[in-house]
Amino acid sequence: MTDEELLTELEAALRTADEVPAEFVTAGKTAFTWRGIDAELTFDSAGAELVGTRADSASVRALTYTAAEVTLEVEVGPDALHGQVVPPQAGEIDVRLRDGGTTTVQVDAVGWFVVRPKPAGTFRLRLRTADGKTVLTDWTSLAGS
Repeated sequence: MTDEELLTELEAALRTADEVPAEFVTAGKTAFTWRGIDAELTFDSAGAELVGTRADSASVRALTYTAAEVTLEVEVGPDALHGQVVPPQAGEIDVRLRDGGTTTVQVDAVGWFVVRPKPAGTFRLRLRTADGKTVLTDWTSLAGS
């Protein structure tokens, strides 16, 4: 083996050692998506197994996002999302679509909000309360609703 061939093989070996395994990249991206998520989806009537029980199918899909100090309860209607902030408080909700679009709706003093039209694709909600708290939900899809 010549010096040139040895250097080529050493270079190839070092390049392979520097590559990050695909599963590490996937785990890192997954961990990053959870950064900043404050409210976890704790109930989805379309997938009642999230709470460990089975439920009869309902005509309205219900979602519950729970954070440390606030809960967002959302009903998915035929043309809109109807929501309630618990405990009731005023604020704003940003509806962020996966494709980049954002719509902002007002939350009234009793915590009620309506998002019309309902998001067509995957979305997440960001609540900003009147007293400055911010709560971000995970991405949610209404496919089949």
